Amino acid sequence: MNGLLRGEIYLTAEIITGLILAEVILRLRLPDVIMKRFAPKNIPPVTALAVAVSAGSSKAGAAIISSSLSRGEITERSAVWSVLMLPLPSYLRRWPSTFALSLSMAGKAGGIFAVSLLARSILRFIIAMKFLRRENPYDLSQNQNADSFPQIKNHITFHTLKKTLPVAWIFFAVSYSIVPFANEFMRNIFADGKTFLPLSGWAVSAASIGHVSAALSLAGGAIEAGELSMSQGVFALILGSGLGTATRILRQNAGYYYGLFPKGTATKMLMMNLATIIPLIMINLIFAGLALSLWP
Repeated sequence: MNGLLRGEIYLTAEIITGLILAEVILRLRLPDVIMKRFAPKNIPPVTALAVAVSAGSSKAGAAIISSSLSRGEITERSAVWSVLMLPLPSYLRRWPSTFALSLSMAGKAGGIFAVSLLARSILRFIIAMKFLRRENPYDLSQNQNADSFPQIKNHITFHTLKKTLPVAWIFFAVSYSIVPFANEFMRNIFADGKTFLPLSGWAVSAASIGHVSAALSLAGGAIEAGELSMSQGVFALILGSGLGTATRILRQNAGYYYGLFPKGTATKMLMMNLATIIPLIMINLIFAGLALSLWP
């Protein structure tokens, strides 16, 4: 109970702080002043700034997108695709340490696993950017004009937060409560796996659903002991990580999506988050499966 309450307090503080910071940034016209010359063609300057800020915190980047949406500067569709671009910068910052940890704990299998996760993140970023660029360039340039904010809605108000924060609290509480059970349920499914992977491979997959470091340690030990081949280790790590994606998205994103955006928009963000990552996970598994069949 204490952990849930602490998480709710942190979530609330992050949402309010992020929105205040975003409001200051937009009032100072920083997207236009800083990013307009550097943003790629057909990408709103506010999105470019949010992506840059998300290298430090994707929640802060999302708050900038939320404030811009509430001001009428970008469309809902732009907001959805912009938010899906935000995880990559912070992941790029963390990835070197992730790669080093994976390599040290699981050898080549861990390195390949880390590279596959990076490739998946980069591909999802590219997909989101491609869809964002389908916005009408004329509409974007008009919306992003520093002198053309004729119908600005209410910005950060207690009325807005009264609508978004309770929903955020509910979704955070739900994800905090059910994610451990969901992870345990999926682990139990693999507990007696006796198909194309040895039992130790299913143990790696089960561990990877919730704790990647534990899975890497298991994979490294099993490969070193000769219980798993390198390709089996890679496949087991990718399989478990992919199966844990849904619960990770719920745990990491649902709370602040619903705290920063209207319910309909936040729901679209969650759905598109899953819709863009699941096909990439499947492609990742197909390639890993091919490697497993060629080099068992």
